[in-house]
Amino acid sequence: MRQLISSLTGIGILWAIGLLIFVAKLPPTNNMAPNQADGIVVYTGGGGARIVAAMDIFEKGNGKRLLISGVHPNTSRARLSEFWTGDPDRFDCCVDLGREAMSTKGNASELKNWASTHAFTQIVLVTSEYHMPRAILETSSKMPDAKITPYAVSSGYLDSDGKPTSLKSGLRLAGEYSKYLLAHFKGFIDSIGA
Repeated sequence: MRQLISSLTGIGILWAIGLLIFVAKLPPTNNMAPNQADGIVVYTGGGGARIVAAMDIFEKGNGKRLLISGVHPNTSRARLSEFWTGDPDRFDCCVDLGREAMSTKGNASELKNWASTHAFTQIVLVTSEYHMPRAILETSSKMPDAKITPYAVSSGYLDSDGKPTSLKSGLRLAGEYSKYLLAHFKGFIDSIGA
């Protein structure tokens, strides 16, 4: 029993250290438009900040098309157009809504199909900073030959010193770190089975 307690304590300590490293290495949030790419994708979630950021860089001429991945079935195109401040024709012609994805892995699959349809190989990926490591991991596993450029949006979970703004924020970051570890583990298992 003592050995089990020691083992669990050791695992807990390693997990906590890993969490601290994970948070410390989160990408900085962007305030400059990325280099030109074929397409832009935003993985929805965390309110409208991600969508607004993706629309902003798309409106400025980056990318030929914009994919909003993981759109809720009840969210209309008209509702999303309320976030758009540019030329309505560009929104109508070149903003695609993906409604199939229910997870980050699903976002990556949706992006892969969209990019394949349009023959896009250079993608700007927009999501929150805390979600970016897992988003990149899942996307790169689906699209190993594509160039994925991250564009991180502030979630509000971290203060200017890079520390959680509240207990709730800390728990959200801890949950995301656990999902990130699980995605790594699944990727490792899949590579063994390949």
